[in-house]
Amino acid sequence: METFLLALNRIALPLIGVILALVSLLWLARHKGTGPPEAWLLNPVNHDRLPLLHWENSIGRHQRCDVVLGYGTVSRHHAVIARRKNGWVLTDTGSRGGTLRNGVAVAGSEALENGDSIIFGAFECMFCDREEALQQTQREAELFRRQRDAQTTEGGE
Repeated sequence: METFLLALNRIALPLIGVILALVSLLWLARHKGTGPPEAWLLNPVNHDRLPLLHWENSIGRHQRCDVVLGYGTVSRHHAVIARRKNGWVLTDTGSRGGTLRNGVAVAGSEALENGDSIIFGAFECMFCDREEALQQTQREAELFRRQRDAQTTEGGE
């Protein structure tokens, strides 16, 4: 009996390892990285864009969150922004500091619109979907070109 169990362990454990490796490789082949961001959170202070890369994005201080906010007033798992068939929704996950949308506390799940102000604890940002963020990027690029052209003409005089 002992010899049978020893032989079974020598065969079964490597076989289980191979099966797990194959399942992992198949999963990775089907999920080949992320595409462009579906939406952004724009920090109005320094104009950083925090990409929302998934259909459900966890937001908080914890390193495993999709969007990590390193502020003491932000809970480890503060909120979730998720895409649904009819748009984006914001859900507070029971955070201590609370989540505000346009100055009003979020209760349950609330729909997000372009330009909505969101406050996680004391961190404030603005929600932009893909189209709005692309338009904003184009506006910023045009402003940069104008400033560069103005500096070039001033330097030439």
